[in-house]
Amino acid sequence: MKHLHLLLVGAFVNSVGTGMTAFGLAIFAYTTYGTASSVALVQLCAFAPIILLAPVAGALADRFDRRLMMVIGDGGSVLGLGVVMAALSASEPRLSHILTGVVVSSCLAALTEPALRASVTDLVDEDDYVRSAGLLQAASSARYLLSPLLAGLLLPLVGLRGLLALDASTCLVTVACSIAVMRAVGHRSADDHDATAADHLLGGWRAVTARPNVRSLVAVMTFMTLTIGIVQVLLKPILLPHVGTTTMGQVETAAATGILAGAGLVTVLARLRPTTLLSLGTAGAGITMMLLALRTWPWWAGVTGFAVFACLALCNAGAETLVRLSIDKDRQARVWGTIGLVTQLGYLLAYLSAGPLADRVLQPFLDSHSPLAHSLGAVMGTGTGRGAALLVALAGLITIALAALIHTRRRTLTPPSPASDSPDPSDSPDPSSSSADEGRHSHEPHSQSRTDPQAMISQIPQILQNSQTSRAMTQTRTTMEVAPC
Repeated sequence: MKHLHLLLVGAFVNSVGTGMTAFGLAIFAYTTYGTASSVALVQLCAFAPIILLAPVAGALADRFDRRLMMVIGDGGSVLGLGVVMAALSASEPRLSHILTGVVVSSCLAALTEPALRASVTDLVDEDDYVRSAGLLQAASSARYLLSPLLAGLLLPLVGLRGLLALDASTCLVTVACSIAVMRAVGHRSADDHDATAADHLLGGWRAVTARPNVRSLVAVMTFMTLTIGIVQVLLKPILLPHVGTTTMGQVETAAATGILAGAGLVTVLARLRPTTLLSLGTAGAGITMMLLALRTWPWWAGVTGFAVFACLALCNAGAETLVRLSIDKDRQARVWGTIGLVTQLGYLLAYLSAGPLADRVLQPFLDSHSPLAHSLGAVMGTGTGRGAALLVALAGLITIALAALIHTRRRTLTPPSPASDSPDPSDSPDPSSSSADEGRHSHEPHSQSRTDPQAMISQIPQILQNSQTSRAMTQTRTTMEVAPC
């Protein structure tokens, strides 16, 4: 685990730097250009390449050394940060130049995520998969927990270019950690050097579709990202009609800490079966989503939001562990690239559909003059933002139903154990058995071994007959011994 810990330290540091840059660029885009579209473009350029290039990054990480891919990705992303810094040095920074640097940095950073996830399989035993998944989530949560706080404190002191320089330094720390692990464990080479480029690119998709349990797990993970996206999009419309922006920020921070708490809970519950973690996390997330939608109190939203993200950490850990156990090590990275592409579509679907569904479809049912105001409105409340709350509650209800389905079909989600295909040790011949026993059983078929119940039942008449014969012989011997000479 020590080599994985070193990689996770680098990932944690890099996550803090990436989050600070994202925060600073969003503030700069809004204050400079004054439009929400400019902020959305910055976020899109930072987010889309990582999703779209995930299969390519996974194929490269399976073809070449995974730690080398992390070095290239983290080190190369500094080039994109340099382009952004050069654009900011102009007297009138152009948004297109800034977006170009963001795209370059994001494209190179896309190499790191599949390689890091696949490195877990390379560096730890199967018994530590669940614990490793929790630590990986803790490292990636830094951009949501620490980065906004640090960026808010440092931005007035060092400016945006100072934040970019700090981000570049965190990339160098990550590169140093990856090089140290690469030297310690040696270079990893793939076994399928003769595979074509198409095989590498499509290998992840083929590996996912060829295994029914992995297909089901990807569907579950995609739905859970959809629910996360719904909560992230609609939390502000639910609360902002009742609280201020400062309180809103505090509630979001409190909810985000659930990611870190859930990662710690995963390490505590690492002994549980992955299917148990998956079903418990899914059920808990659904219940807490429904509770979140019921009230608009800030402390209630903070507590229930915290619980939602903590339960999602359990769900992610269980699903990731089951995927790792189902896929060969040499195909892990390309599989994670494909899974990343498919599951992140849940976010995009949430971003596109949550707002219109809440405003145009569900909000009319919870207006003060709606026919349902005295029935459904008595539970959910009426007025602005309650349509968004109703959509979150419905998503939570569906999530609870999904948890019940996962529990009833948990055996189909578990990969077949290699041990089940190996011969039973009890079927092997006992070396201490006598040669007479070997001769007596040499003509019996293998299906009638001692451990076969049908064979034992079929031998009962023979055993009884042998017992009666032995008793008769004993009585005859006794009579001979007591007979007079």
